[in-house]
Amino acid sequence: MMTQFSIHEAKTIINTLCSSKEQNRFPTRESFMDILALNPQMAVQGYNCFGKIFHWNDASVTLYGHRFEEAINKDMVELIIPPEMRQFVRDAIKRGAKTGAMPDPCACDLLNADGEYVTVYSGHLAFSWGNSSTPEFYCLDLPLTTDPEENYSPVTT
Repeated sequence: MMTQFSIHEAKTIINTLCSSKEQNRFPTRESFMDILALNPQMAVQGYNCFGKIFHWNDASVTLYGHRFEEAINKDMVELIIPPEMRQFVRDAIKRGAKTGAMPDPCACDLLNADGEYVTVYSGHLAFSWGNSSTPEFYCLDLPLTTDPEENYSPVTT
C-alpha cells in the first residue's frame, strides 16, 4: 500500500517543488532528478509535447498499476487521464509547449490500470534545459487520503 497524504501535506510538497522550478532551482535535468530521488513516494511521469511518456518511476507503478514497460512510449493522456479531462489536458500540454505555463497544482481524480479513480494532488512542470527548444513535461502526483474530514473537491474537468 502506498503512503497517502492529507491535502495539506500534498499541497506543501507539490507547491514547494513547483515554486522551486519557478525560482530556477533546477538548472539541469540532473538537479531535478536528484530532488525527485529524495521523494520516492511521489509518482512522477515525464512526457513530451505529444503526451508520450519517457519517465515512469516506481511510485507511478504502485499508484497507477501500469508496469514501466507498459507505460514508456504510451500516451499519458490515454493511460491515466479520465475521458472527461482528456481535452483539457491535451490543451494544457499544447499551451505549455508554447508558453512554458502549466495548470496550477490541484486535487484531481485520475485512472489506474483497472479503470478505477485514484484521487491525487497533482502538479505539472515544463522544462527546456540547455539549448533545447523542445520542452519536457513532468506530472508530480501524491495520493490523497479519503478522510471525510479533509476539505477538498477533486477537479474532474
